[in-house]
Amino acid sequence: MRKLKRIRRCALPFHLLLIVAGALLLMAAFAPKANADVLIYFNFEDATIGGPFDPAADVVGAPDFNPGGGIQASTIETNIVVTGAVAGTLANRTTGDIDNADPGVAMGMRTTPADNGHFIQFQVNATTFSNMSLSFAINTSGNGFNSVMVSYSITPGHPDASFVVFATQFLPAGSGFNVFTFAVPAAVDGQSDVKLRLLFTGGTSQGQNLQTIIDNIQLTGVPEPTTVAGGLLGVLGLCWHQRRRLIRSVRFRRT
Repeated sequence: MRKLKRIRRCALPFHLLLIVAGALLLMAAFAPKANADVLIYFNFEDATIGGPFDPAADVVGAPDFNPGGGIQASTIETNIVVTGAVAGTLANRTTGDIDNADPGVAMGMRTTPADNGHFIQFQVNATTFSNMSLSFAINTSGNGFNSVMVSYSITPGHPDASFVVFATQFLPAGSGFNVFTFAVPAAVDGQSDVKLRLLFTGGTSQGQNLQTIIDNIQLTGVPEPTTVAGGLLGVLGLCWHQRRRLIRSVRFRRT
């Protein structure tokens, strides 16, 4: 005949503890990496100092056979009328950048009043990334640009009106290269069609001198966790919900 055998109450909490511990260990294994990946990287080393600057030809975002390059391909777009390849800096280079010539090559920009409100921008696919960060090294002198507005667009076609400004940075003149870093808003996370824009103002130059220089533009992001972690959370929640029923449960055994 069948007999009812009650499980000891002290054993069940221990079993639940093992389940919870296992779920947490698996969640840790599938959690996103703490270190961010370099998504886009422009070091401008494809240009020649003193030569013309053609963004479409001279600027390659990735991988360009450079271990320090970004994992996505992108190209600088700009409506600044006069640009040129000038001496750059090692500041804000990626760790694995093999184009380590000092000072390297950078993008110089004309800064007349007619250039105010002009920009450089690039595209990125952020489908599987979050916690993104944009940084660059910049040097402005004389009557160069004194301010940059950083914005993003997630609207297809990216009309000007769709760009959302999330940071404005004063550019001190005559202080050499400065590195500025900006946290990209969470609204960009998971978006497949994103453009980031740097819009410059405050230029008062009356000549053709390239008085604002930008170099080593980086966009980094943390890979999103897999859906496994979400599933494990669901299992953990179910176990917690059923804890009382489990404690009162019984099992049958045949004799």
